[in-house]
Amino acid sequence: MGACLAPHSGIGGAAAVAAIPVAFVVSFSTGLPTAGAASTDTVLPVPVVGLATGPTGLPGPLLAHHVTARTDPAAPGTTAFLGTETPYCICVVHWRNLTTGSAGVWHSTYAFAPGPAHVAQTGSGVLIAAVTAGGAPGYPLTPATLLPGGGTWTVP
Repeated sequence: MGACLAPHSGIGGAAAVAAIPVAFVVSFSTGLPTAGAASTDTVLPVPVVGLATGPTGLPGPLLAHHVTARTDPAAPGTTAFLGTETPYCICVVHWRNLTTGSAGVWHSTYAFAPGPAHVAQTGSGVLIAAVTAGGAPGYPLTPATLLPGGGTWTVP
């Protein structure tokens, strides 16, 4: 047991501690991006649950999807809505900016793949949303909402 408590000989520990401030200074001098410059993804915690129905009206599969709200400091006042588990979440996002009072509705396209059609002008502030399963223009299925999803996020 005494061998485990023996003092460590050498300068390895002191050299490692001295290297931390040097690495910190070097990372800032080399122009590495800071954490605040990257886009932020917020997965809305309550998934939307729905039942897909086809053109015949017969029930299809049960749907359960989370929606991700992506914000980017390079594009202030905007939110991009994306699917989390699968790109096929035909959803309608009903959002409200609690800071400014503005509100809007965003309809998904056939697939949640990042693109200009997924961006909503929400304004900067704290936002809240309810997500329902709804048909997108041109989508052949009409999902019915069983449980709306939702969550909050902050837009720079």
